[in-house]
Amino acid sequence: MNRVEVKTFAPRAFETICDLSSGEEHIAGDLHWGDGFIINFNVGADQDWQEPSAEAPGWHKDGDWFRHFLDSPEQGLLSIVLWSDIDPRSGRTFIAPDSLGPIARYLEQFPEGLRPVDARFGEQIKHCQQFGEVTGRVGDVLLIHPYMLHAGSRNPSGRARFITNPPVSFVEPMQFHQAAGNYTLVEQAVLHALDVDE
Repeated sequence: MNRVEVKTFAPRAFETICDLSSGEEHIAGDLHWGDGFIINFNVGADQDWQEPSAEAPGWHKDGDWFRHFLDSPEQGLLSIVLWSDIDPRSGRTFIAPDSLGPIARYLEQFPEGLRPVDARFGEQIKHCQQFGEVTGRVGDVLLIHPYMLHAGSRNPSGRARFITNPPVSFVEPMQFHQAAGNYTLVEQAVLHALDVDE
């Protein structure tokens, strides 16, 4: 696989990743983007368009390579890098912005963690009311909280959609018991979703 270093290839994206992580020192390893493209040529092109909703299929939380805890560092941020324009009804990624709370509460129930094969993250979509679609132009980078449920959509447009979604891992597990003002934005979002201060 061909790879580029994010710091030099996309310095603005790298700077934003560092801001969300409270500094480069909190990011595990050197960030690279590769050409392991996720391509949607015409998935569901023979079916009626389906708007983003809880009824859309395929809602999930990424992370099939690690045991999931509330504070898991393996996926500190979900990134979606657009390698093609994503127009309406062209295989855009659906998102559920209010899924952070349901996912955080679900993970809180399993202090022993959840293996990917046992986790039922997608089922938490029933607790969500907000739905949207990822839009953008080639070169855009979307940085999304790792607890945000998302799903692929149908692509009846005849245009191929190219994305990658490399994880941003943290050096250490998220910290939920520290002095106010020291939390990363990712940690703050979890605390806010749980409606607690720590």
